[in-house]
Amino acid sequence: MKKILAIILVGVLTCAASMAFAEDAAYVASKGGEKYHVATCAVVKKIAKENVVSFAKPEEAVKEGYKPCKTCNPPPSADALVASTGGGKYHKQACSHVAKMDVANKVYYADVAAAEKDGYTSCGVCFKK
Repeated sequence: MKKILAIILVGVLTCAASMAFAEDAAYVASKGGEKYHVATCAVVKKIAKENVVSFAKPEEAVKEGYKPCKTCNPPPSADALVASTGGGKYHKQACSHVAKMDVANKVYYADVAAAEKDGYTSCGVCFKK
């Protein structure tokens, strides 16, 4: 009986540890899937726990062959700049203005030159001069 309880306890702890890891991850994909998501994406809730693949950075997911989810529109890299279609500014991902953007309108740029080529200018909040 003690052996069975020990086996069950190990299974529960292993499962809890893997769930905690997935919840702490910034980006998530499904084994055998094609897309990666921000961890808070509604699609992530549909992934079976045993199929969760976690990434700290979006580059890791891209390197593994995953493409961005169209629902949550995750960035292609951790240092990508963000602009909003119809907006005039580009931002760092941690900028407070990015949180207010509609996910579907987010556009990512690899660098300042690319964003400025498309007519965007730097945000005065996250690019203080």
